[in-house]
Formats: sequence, structure tokens, C-alpha cells
Amino acid sequence: MVEREAGHPITILVLEDDPDTLEEVSDTLEEVSETLSDEGFVVLCASSARQLRELVKRNSIDLFLMDLKLPDEDGLDLVRTMRTQSAVGIIIVSGKAGEIDRVVGLEVGADDYIAKPFSPRELVARVRTVLRRTKGSTYPDASHDSSAREVVEFSGWALDLAAHHLIAPSGEGVDLTTAEFELLRAFVESAHRILSRDYLLDRVHGQDWAGYDRGIDGLVSRLRRKLKQAPGAAPFIKTIRGAGYLFTADIVLR
Repeated sequence: MVEREAGHPITILVLEDDPDTLEEVSDTLEEVSETLSDEGFVVLCASSARQLRELVKRNSIDLFLMDLKLPDEDGLDLVRTMRTQSAVGIIIVSGKAGEIDRVVGLEVGADDYIAKPFSPRELVARVRTVLRRTKGSTYPDASHDSSAREVVEFSGWALDLAAHHLIAPSGEGVDLTTAEFELLRAFVESAHRILSRDYLLDRVHGQDWAGYDRGIDGLVSRLRRKLKQAPGAAPFIKTIRGAGYLFTADIVLR
């Protein structure tokens, strides 16, 4: 059985279509669930955003397979919100196979995008790939003590999300402006994922700053200077030409 390091089974939550169209995809869902269970995963199912939220109150989820057509909420908005709360793996499973649909899904925070119909073997391969990339990240269980998740560590640095405080490996505090803190929070919440300038601007300044995407470059430069590294070390924040930025450090939550 595939398990987390702590010895708990990998839990996957499948958020499928609205009730009106569930019947036509039920055979596929059944096949997917059986295939995943054979591979050693625990599979939970929800048909609405409300049901998803009820399930995550009682379970820590390692990966979401999400349809975007929901009866009670916009699927893209749900993915975007979840990404701001966790680095958990998210795979969109949709009947829309167009390039624009795929690009938008990935830009709002999904790790992968699968168009229906698909083979169970392909799905399991993609699930395993995303789980390897997001190893150790779960969607927080509401019944757990949230204070245990307030400090993010990377390469000897510690970011206290509650106190808005950054501590260097030397133990010294590093002053951050509000914008610098929000930028760093966005990076650590989506480590090893390419984040566009528009997304980062929205996280830092909100929608009112839309269109000033180059303004984020100066903020990134200031944050890089404060995240001092040894000469020759790979930068924490890597520029991806034509796409945005990538935070390269491994993240530990405590």
C-alpha cells in the first residue's frame, strides 16, 4: 500500500460532476475508484463543494481529483481558494479538452489537467506523479490544531504565518513589509510551482493592481536581497522566462 511517511494511507478525494450528469460518468468513476483502491489509495467521493468541505473536516486529503462543473460553486474559484490554503496536489478532471481550458486550470493552481475520457492507467500514472511532487502536503483537517501549521521552514529559514515574522538561519529576525510577506507566503504555499506575475500581484495587492504585472519584479528583487544565501547557491526564487517565478526550496510545516 502507498502510504505517507507517518504511516497513514494516501487519501484521494474525487469531486465529480453535479447530480444531473453523475449517471453518465458513474461507470468511469467506479472504474477509477476501483483502480485507485487496487493501487493502495483510500478514495472519498463528493458531488458538490459543500460535500467536499464536510469531508475535509474529518479527513486529511493528500490529493484532489476535481471536476469544474459543480452545482453550488464555480470549480475554478474553488481550486484557486484551495491553492491559497495548501500545497496539496490538485488534478482537474474535465470534459473540456481545449488548450485555453487547460491553461486556465493550471494557472489558478492545479498541478495537472486530465480531459475526459481517460484510461484508468493514465490517471493512476498522473496521480503518482503529482503525489511525488507534493509529497508531505495535505489539505488541512479542520479538526487538527491549526497552530501546528503556522510556521513554514525552508533551508534553515522559518516563516511564522501568524506573526508575519521571518527568521534567518542565524536566528536573527528579518523585517518584511506587508507586500514582501504576502509575496513570500504565496511562494511557500506553492513551492515548486510556476506562479504568474498576475497571480502574484493578485495575492499581494488584490484586483485593483491588475495590469501592473511588472511591478511584481521589483518586489521579487527586494525579497531576494532579504533572503540572503551563500555565494553560488541556487536562488530560492527562480525567474521562468515568459511564465513568472518558481520557488525552489523544499517546505516543511510545523
